[in-house]
Amino acid sequence: MLSGGATMNNEVFPRTLRTWHGCLEPITGRRESECRRGQQGFTLLEVLVSGFLVGLIALAVAPMMLMALQTSAAAQEITELTAAGSQQMEIIRGLPFTDAQLVAGGSIVASSGGYSLDPYLGDPDRYVRWQVTDENPGRKRIQLVVGERASIWGPPREILLDTFRTDIQ
Repeated sequence: MLSGGATMNNEVFPRTLRTWHGCLEPITGRRESECRRGQQGFTLLEVLVSGFLVGLIALAVAPMMLMALQTSAAAQEITELTAAGSQQMEIIRGLPFTDAQLVAGGSIVASSGGYSLDPYLGDPDRYVRWQVTDENPGRKRIQLVVGERASIWGPPREILLDTFRTDIQ
């Protein structure tokens, strides 16, 4: 019994109050799950719409994922070529100034004896070529090209490294 003689029934106080965010029962204190009997789960239309939206988002993201994969593979190839070129350049720079491999000659366009590693480390698709040029009596220019004949992603690539070597006595 409430003040003023009012009783708690459906005529005086409605059992539930419906709002935009669900079901409330401030009078009885029932939980929302008890209030929503018969309204559990999703409708078929809601499931179809959500599935369509997920599929649409997946279709939008797929090309970006493919581009990221291609870019990553190309970057890995360039990194491998640069590392191979740096390693070979350090070997050449470590030679004495008068060594036979530092005599002017070689080509960065075509493989030539003594100035190339073709194939490079047993890989028939990779090569290393260098060219030595006498700039003046005490200075040599060394150009080194590392390349690949075929690439999985995109056109074949070449990396050019250029350095000078001086005869300091």
